[in-house]
Amino acid sequence: MTAWRWYAGLGLGTVVVGAFLPVIPRQALYSLVGVSTVAAVVVGVRRHRPAHPRAWWLFTAGLACSVFGATAWAVDYTLTGEVGFPSAKDALFLAAYPFLAGGLVSWVRRDPGRPRWERLIDSGIVASGVAALSWTFIVHPVLAGAHFDVPHRISHVLYAGIDLLLVVATTRMAFTSSVRNAAHRLVCVAAATLITGDIVYYVAIAWIGDPKGDRVSAALYLCAYALMGTGALHPSMAEAAGRPERPQQVIPRRRIYLYSVLSLIGPVIAITMLLVASPLPSRSWAVVPLATSIVTSVLLIARLSQLVQFANRRVEELDAHALALGAALREQEVLRQQLTHRALHDALTGLGNRALLQERLEHALTRTNAAHGLLLLDLDGFKDVNDSFGHPVGDALLMEVAARLLGEVDTADTLVRLGGDEFAILLEDVPVLRVNAVGQAIVDALAQPYDIGGRELNVTTSVGTLLVRAPTTPAEALQLADLALYAAKAAGKNRLAAYEPRLASERHEHMRLSAELRRAVANDEFTVNYQPVVDLSTGRVTAVEALLRWSPDGRPVPPMEFIPVAEQYGLIVPIGAWVLRQACRDVRSWHDRFGISVTVNVSGRQLREPDFARTVLSALREADLPGGALILEITETVLVSSSTESDDVTALLSALREEGVRVAVDDFGTGYSSLAYLRHLPVDILKIDRAFTPEGGMAEEMAFTRAIVELGNSLRLSAIAEAVETPEQADRLRELDCPQAQGYHFSRPLPADALDEVLTAGDGVLHGASAPATT
Repeated sequence: MTAWRWYAGLGLGTVVVGAFLPVIPRQALYSLVGVSTVAAVVVGVRRHRPAHPRAWWLFTAGLACSVFGATAWAVDYTLTGEVGFPSAKDALFLAAYPFLAGGLVSWVRRDPGRPRWERLIDSGIVASGVAALSWTFIVHPVLAGAHFDVPHRISHVLYAGIDLLLVVATTRMAFTSSVRNAAHRLVCVAAATLITGDIVYYVAIAWIGDPKGDRVSAALYLCAYALMGTGALHPSMAEAAGRPERPQQVIPRRRIYLYSVLSLIGPVIAITMLLVASPLPSRSWAVVPLATSIVTSVLLIARLSQLVQFANRRVEELDAHALALGAALREQEVLRQQLTHRALHDALTGLGNRALLQERLEHALTRTNAAHGLLLLDLDGFKDVNDSFGHPVGDALLMEVAARLLGEVDTADTLVRLGGDEFAILLEDVPVLRVNAVGQAIVDALAQPYDIGGRELNVTTSVGTLLVRAPTTPAEALQLADLALYAAKAAGKNRLAAYEPRLASERHEHMRLSAELRRAVANDEFTVNYQPVVDLSTGRVTAVEALLRWSPDGRPVPPMEFIPVAEQYGLIVPIGAWVLRQACRDVRSWHDRFGISVTVNVSGRQLREPDFARTVLSALREADLPGGALILEITETVLVSSSTESDDVTALLSALREEGVRVAVDDFGTGYSSLAYLRHLPVDILKIDRAFTPEGGMAEEMAFTRAIVELGNSLRLSAIAEAVETPEQADRLRELDCPQAQGYHFSRPLPADALDEVLTAGDGVLHGASAPATT
């Protein structure tokens, strides 16, 4: 059981017992309970640490004064048998009340936003009703009683006046405290009990004249002490005192009932006196209650005026809030419209966005069973514009493209920007002829040169078209149109491609193949074959080209089928890294014995990886192979472009060449083939495309091949002819002074162990690969 419950139980028991004790024991018990109350307040403050302890310390001071006064009264009565008046004990009793009133006043801090006199008016209404009762039953009988001398009259009237002040302070605390917990209620009841005890005591003095036998007031004093101590020990005392006043509000109904009763006390007392007492003891006996009723009425009117002012302010505030709310609602509606527009439109071009296309497409497919045209397009070469001239130029180009697209569609059509350089057009309820006509018009319109910031830019567009109808969903429609766009790009760009069912089956096949490739990467299912590169004059193998092979479940898949899929899905990066490591490990022995290098094909996707150089050097270190034993074979289009990406590739290859790694241009002659490019690019070897390997002895064929060989010689670049399949081709290449060649005439691609046997048998020379001896 907690301390405050123990104290409350003992205190109530003391009240019951004390009421039946004689005067001296009762007074001693009174002092003892007072001391315990002082101790309870001190303990409560120390234990619960209230943030604002001032009110509790003032209560402690008031209780201490009262205890000292009661002790002095008991000692005086015990020694003399009577109570001397006036004496020091009376000063102690009087000093207790200011401290108690101060504690009640400091209990609640004033709220600056609340009218200053509001709390006093409420307290004054209660005090005026109590004043009428006090005058009638205490003050007037004391003043009119012949058995009271002047000091006693002054003392009793003073106590009655102080009790009125306590009524005001208690009422303010009860009405205005913002925290109304157990401690607050206990202190309020304690103060009210103390006031009631004084009233009973002085009524007994006024009407009986001998208060020593009054047991009721003594019980009330003991009860007030017990309640005060219980409140101090209760845990809620930590947050009860020192809080601001409650916000202004309407008067509660129970308080209205109280005010009504208080306003009637004065008139009822006056009327009763006039009817019962005849003649009246004095005029003031009836006049004062009437005066208090007038004061109560005035205070009630003042309180009503405050409520009216409060109501008017609330009306004004509500009107202001209503105006502000109306303005806020209008702003919210405007904002909602703006957000809706932003949610459905592209910020750069002002066109619709993907969400708008989704909404319109869904509506079109549910509205009618007619066919609708869906066109997806993106710009060819837009990335080069962004990389070369920066994003501001790219954004300006996109805005010009949007303007041209708007000129090719009707207002009923839906034109949106999906993101980046991708756009889409929805043509509702149209035949296929119009879909194709709009698509071709867009291809032609966007192919015209653009003047952006004084620069002439040239980009084209690829368009995929789809004729869609229900029950196709919007997501399916976009997916099918994207297949058509992919087909347009694969066919060479700057063209129109319509969706065909085979495109979906090809995509599904690619996805199946990509899944199998992922499994192959995880399970290490790939192998590497090697095709020799021979010196045409000696037949010695100078290098071997690493060729990737994949045979899932024993079924060989041609590289031309799975390598493009690996490129498309990004699998070429891990596959290419594996080929590099495997090729370096396999060629190590051949390089040591025969000086053979290995050529590894590298895709543009691999070169764009930020750690590609580290991958190459790591593979060389793992195999303990020098950089000069590795040749990276790259297509011409990867090296030559107008984008900054090619500059990065050039810098990367230059850094690898510093480590001894050589670079070969594969399929030379099918790309740019420019002498200016070759002078500045990090290239060591030219691999002549099979299209320029002479089939017969025609002068035109020989001329092209001779030009490439001489170009390489002039730039100190070694040339290697590819796809040499016959002895005649080899002989013609020797006539052209082509130094090296590879092809089926010399050897098919072989596994590493089979090639090792061939190389070992010929000591690094392929029989029949050298020029025949002349006599």
